[in-house]
Amino acid sequence: MARQPQRERNAKQRERQQRLRDRHKAERRPDRDDVARLLLAWSISAHLKEGRADRVHQLGDILVEKLVDQGFDERASYEVFDALVDRYRHDDSPFRRKVRL
Repeated sequence: MARQPQRERNAKQRERQQRLRDRHKAERRPDRDDVARLLLAWSISAHLKEGRADRVHQLGDILVEKLVDQGFDERASYEVFDALVDRYRHDDSPFRRKVRL
């Protein structure tokens, strides 16, 4: 059996992915980024409320180390993490409602 041309395979993959995204949207199913975002926010907020800034710094060091291992810039990674910590420290609800749901 002859192999499908790359363009045809890519088109079919796009269709499958779109059906999957549509199904997840209909099911109101969170994706891994939604879960990861909430877990990080909860973790940082809980440690700050408990007065455990040392744990937040420890978490930041671990996350930045992992980001650097993936090829990200260390200084930029700390800047992003610190901005998130500031946001979670000052905002009770740092996420907007997802109106598409």
